[in-house]
Amino acid sequence: MNIQVSELALAKMKWLIWQEQSTAPLAFRVISLTSGCGAPTFALEMTEPTPAFQTKRINGVLFAWLPQDAKWMDGLVIDLNRENGKFSIYHPHPSFMSSCPFE
Repeated sequence: MNIQVSELALAKMKWLIWQEQSTAPLAFRVISLTSGCGAPTFALEMTEPTPAFQTKRINGVLFAWLPQDAKWMDGLVIDLNRENGKFSIYHPHPSFMSSCPFE
């Protein structure tokens, strides 16, 4: 699974996990959201991973996703916007959703 995460994004993620001071291991769950009939948009949430998740550790940060979202994960790029401090999550070559009800 090829997920690219910038050093700046990893640094903020490590800081966020550190701030939680949780005794349980935490992961950043990547969630695919629909955006009409095109490619999905993505969100991140910090969570305790469960056995239902697939996971990958990148430079000390654990990422998690549901198996049905694996097709969106390969090639995903996560960065941090220096102007607003928010994460930028995108896929440069996304699979498009089929069966669009709006067509």
